Amino acid sequence: MTDIKTIFSGIVLALLIMSAGCSTFVGGSGPTQETASPTQTPERITKTTETTTSVTTEINSTPVATEKSKVETESPSRDELSKAEKFKKFDQNMQRIYRELDYNRSAKTETFPENNSYHMTIQMRDTTNRSKTVDDRLDPLWNYYVIVEDYNDNDDSYSERDHTYIPDTVNVTFVTEDGGVFETTYIKYNWAYKYYTDEWSIRVLMAKYGSTTEEGPAYHENGR
Repeated sequence: MTDIKTIFSGIVLALLIMSAGCSTFVGGSGPTQETASPTQTPERITKTTETTTSVTTEINSTPVATEKSKVETESPSRDELSKAEKFKKFDQNMQRIYRELDYNRSAKTETFPENNSYHMTIQMRDTTNRSKTVDDRLDPLWNYYVIVEDYNDNDDSYSERDHTYIPDTVNVTFVTEDGGVFETTYIKYNWAYKYYTDEWSIRVLMAKYGSTTEEGPAYHENGR
């Protein structure tokens, strides 16, 4: 992870300078004597009656079987997590990775499952320090990519292989040390996925990310 992050840092120095502000299932019978015929007739009627009764019972039982089938079909859906619950798990993963990779720092976050998005507010460490500013800008993209990668890899990093846990859009607000809005940007799931599948190079990913940056009221050039 450190090597990739270092590559990110080198590439983004140039890309962020150029791109700031650019804005998916009945048996047979034997011979019969004539004298026996009158007594056999009632027996045949009786057998016919029994058969009719059996058929009627089966028909009446059909609705009961249908009701059970509906219950069995609906049961799994009650066990499935809601979108809000899935996004809560995503947020927990994001916060964990952010702290591990970013000097035990955390970000203020908010989930919006109704529109499949997530928002992060990140306080920058020192906007006059170019190296720290570049690292702070890259952290959200890198941490988001790690989750996309883990949810798509078949290595049991997570018990669920389900991309619906991941917000489609991550909006990021960078604030200065005193809380002013320094920059805003965003990340899309398909960007990270294209890089994961090698459809995009790291250079293309970084350029796309950098092109979404917009300067805020507290922006200044020192961190460039």
